[in-house]
Amino acid sequence: MATLLIGGNGLIGSGLVKYLCEAGEEAISFSSHEPAKRIPGCTYVQGDVTEYGTINMILKNYPIDRILHNAAVSHPKLFRDNPYKIYRINVMGTLTTLEAARNYGVKRYVYMSSSAVYGNTDRDLITEDTPLHAENPYGATKVACEELVRNYGLDSVSLRIGFVYGPGRKFECPIQMILRDCVEKKQVNWEHGIEQKLDYIYIDDCISAIARISMAENIPHREYNVGGGELVPFSRIVNKVKALYPDIAVNVGPGDLGYDNLGALSMERVFQDFGWRPKYSIEEGIEKYNQWLKNNPN
Repeated sequence: MATLLIGGNGLIGSGLVKYLCEAGEEAISFSSHEPAKRIPGCTYVQGDVTEYGTINMILKNYPIDRILHNAAVSHPKLFRDNPYKIYRINVMGTLTTLEAARNYGVKRYVYMSSSAVYGNTDRDLITEDTPLHAENPYGATKVACEELVRNYGLDSVSLRIGFVYGPGRKFECPIQMILRDCVEKKQVNWEHGIEQKLDYIYIDDCISAIARISMAENIPHREYNVGGGELVPFSRIVNKVKALYPDIAVNVGPGDLGYDNLGALSMERVFQDFGWRPKYSIEEGIEKYNQWLKNNPN
């Protein structure tokens, strides 16, 4: 089958391209920027996701069976002072690709949503039936796009992904930042953050979940959580970092890091439907990520 990965040169997209090509699938990566590394077997196309003509050209030239849509302003802290830009890229980009998929009879459309659709909540466990209530423009676009995807008449699914960390992440990541401080500054001295709690998922686990769902013969539900399945306080991350760097002073003050206060994402639905669970604990993921950062200082 041929898969079009929209936003195929980012953190998740690059991993999916590699996974699909290694599985012998035909992959076309569409992105606004060049890939950091080209994957053998993948066709690369550059353009603006909001421009219908470019998407139309791809679907006209390639027999696409499956679209994985991952192109977006991809961090809740980006462009907070420019909500119009977030809405234009995220919502119009999704609408453009949905219309192209409908016009060309694409068999499956997979949308990469976010746990940000849930907003702040005091629930310990967040199931897919939890009411959506975004707290920022980024989360609001994800809610809006899920509604578009659900109601566009396609065989579609939205994946509500937790906080992805690991090799290749470019935007702000607390795990990357604290490890970088240890490797480069030889100290960690943050004024706040110890009380932040997030559901983290290591990049390899994220890729395996998306691939399992996207390539399934049948998808029983229209929405799935994809996360680590547990709420991790930053204090636990600090303890692991201290164990990795016992000779470095690691100090993180009270308060959070500015992210939504979410509960743990329930993995029950994705396990029941596809038999998937995350492979790496937060400690195992930090170890792997730390080794990669040490081997890739730039």
